[in-house]
Amino acid sequence: MVGIYDSWERLVRATLLREELRQIARQCSRSTSSSSSSSSSSFSQFAPIFHSVFPNFSKIGISFKYEQIQKATDDFSDKNLIKHGHSGDLFRGKLYPSTSTVVIKRTDLLLVSPDAYFLELEFYSKVNHSGFVPLLGHCFEDENIKFLVYEYVPNGDLSSFSFTKPNGNVSLKLVSWRTRMQIAIGAAKSLVYLHHECNPPLVHGDVQASSILLDYHFHVQLGSLSRACDEENTLLNRATRTYEGDTSGRATGSWGSEVNHFGKVQVDLVKGKREISSSSDAQSSAVPISSDIMKLIYEGDTSGRAIGSCESDVYCFGKVLLELVTGKLGISALSDAMAQDWLQLMLQRIEDYETNIIDPSLLISNSSEFDNVWATAVLAKSCLDPVPSSRPQMKSVLKDLKGLKTFARE
Repeated sequence: MVGIYDSWERLVRATLLREELRQIARQCSRSTSSSSSSSSSSFSQFAPIFHSVFPNFSKIGISFKYEQIQKATDDFSDKNLIKHGHSGDLFRGKLYPSTSTVVIKRTDLLLVSPDAYFLELEFYSKVNHSGFVPLLGHCFEDENIKFLVYEYVPNGDLSSFSFTKPNGNVSLKLVSWRTRMQIAIGAAKSLVYLHHECNPPLVHGDVQASSILLDYHFHVQLGSLSRACDEENTLLNRATRTYEGDTSGRATGSWGSEVNHFGKVQVDLVKGKREISSSSDAQSSAVPISSDIMKLIYEGDTSGRAIGSCESDVYCFGKVLLELVTGKLGISALSDAMAQDWLQLMLQRIEDYETNIIDPSLLISNSSEFDNVWATAVLAKSCLDPVPSSRPQMKSVLKDLKGLKTFARE
């Protein structure tokens, strides 16, 4: 009976808080008449912010001239185009006189939100770790077109290791389980560094097969860092997105400086602070409650992904693990709405111990290695728990993977 009462009390408090936060958002919305700038506006409006955040470019790589970038990519020819990424186009090139191959990302800030560019630069200004693709340099000469230069990773990304079977299904062509396990452990190590060795913890924000880059020996370096951010900022952004999308239509548009104040309230509450010292209406009117209730509000989306948190990275890593077990590529790149049916089917089959989900092209040498593959499937299931707080932390996931690797050798 006590448990039912506690749950009911939590629900009532969460509902009351949600309504109060909506009222704060409406006040913020009414206090600001200007609307947010579209992504097609000139980057010049962001120039003061850019130079205040990154005053010393030498700390984040070498400064290249535009002519060097243009020559390196043969004037951005199609033959050197690697792919169109969500934060820019990637080209293969050589920055003479060096003969080493590099990767150059071209970001058009008239087409891509400057936020992605800022976040990646900020990430590299904080992180220098072997588990991430090294940033070699940049070119900031053009007002709207920006370039980042990375070290070339010869084996490309995990999603490129695929082939199409006669039935039309796309599957991994890495037939060795030990290689797949090595890749899983390498990616997990990089995420452990972000979640547990950085202060504040960093969120990758785009964990999928295409973000896992491999060298000749299949050692992992994570890329796709334009969504990386510290966890507090992603929580703030999540609160902003939540209330910009208010179904009442009364809390839309740009809130100016009030957004920042309002977002800080959410971060304070999520962190479980009991006192919020500020004279602003947005902050002083908020009622601090436990982080558990905030999770009910901000992690209560139908997919349970806990967007913008370390838990969301764990969830996405679980999808990558399932790809390695089943050989089905492309799932980690899909939104949860698109992948949900497949994921639910796989999770149920793992629950029912239906081992036929294991990739039939895998070369499994003995029963212990088969058990190892199945244990990885079970670990993936735990990462995909719909309740974010019930998912294992990345350091626990890494420990389990290392234990499985040791067991496979016995």
